[in-house]
Amino acid sequence: MRIMTSNIWGDYFGNEVSSRENGIFSVFEKYDADVIGLQEVTESWYKSRLFKNLSENYNFVGTEIFNSRNHTPLAIKKEYSIIANGYERLCDTPDKSKSITWAVVENKDYRFAVCNTHFWWMNGQQSEADKKILFPVVGDLAYADAETHNKLRTKNAEQMSSLMKRLSEKYSCAVFAFGDMNTTISAEVFKIYKENNIHHLWDDAPEKDYMCSIHGNPERGEDGLFHGKKTTDDYILSIDHIVGLGKNFSVSRYRLAEDQEALDATDHSPVYADIVLK
Repeated sequence: MRIMTSNIWGDYFGNEVSSRENGIFSVFEKYDADVIGLQEVTESWYKSRLFKNLSENYNFVGTEIFNSRNHTPLAIKKEYSIIANGYERLCDTPDKSKSITWAVVENKDYRFAVCNTHFWWMNGQQSEADKKILFPVVGDLAYADAETHNKLRTKNAEQMSSLMKRLSEKYSCAVFAFGDMNTTISAEVFKIYKENNIHHLWDDAPEKDYMCSIHGNPERGEDGLFHGKKTTDDYILSIDHIVGLGKNFSVSRYRLAEDQEALDATDHSPVYADIVLK
């Protein structure tokens, strides 16, 4: 069973969806994940060919509540039955695009739960000009220091941990959480996970990549299209993660999709894990 998480780069910066939708779909088609967690899914993405093309093989969770600004929907292969699902805004987080979409799925062989998220993003290093722009959206947090922003992400992790434990207990299954957590493995977020027996799947995988999941914004070339480059940064700087709760599974592979199509379509390399449920 393969899980993939992908921040598809919302069209907030003049980076129109139409020039990137085919590229990211080709990546999803190639890696053929059972579950895909998407982040930064704006209205333009919902209206794009990406969702139309994915709908041939996937059912969606969370797309029906876009009026609630759900930027974190799930795509789940049609071979699975969705037996429960839900959506939560991240508490104390003023950015409405930051949320959790979850589902419990099963087929004839096994059951598992998935939680897709995008954590709070600011870090206290905004310029004075950016602070003025951000203030109408996030209020005083535009001027907050790094410690305040880190505490918000810690609250996000506490909320995620609580949800994962509830799903594990109620449905007696392994639970996987993934997404753009906007923090590295050295941060307090991962101490919270460890305290709740939630472990990073990168640590468990015998086959894995050592590159950072962020490769930077693709740049528009003379051809009018976006072009991205591979990063040389180390895994310890990654902010896209897949974690798990439970003992009835093993992880064989934890990799990044660094195809040129992915580099051109988004600033985050999609991350995937191959999992065997026992």
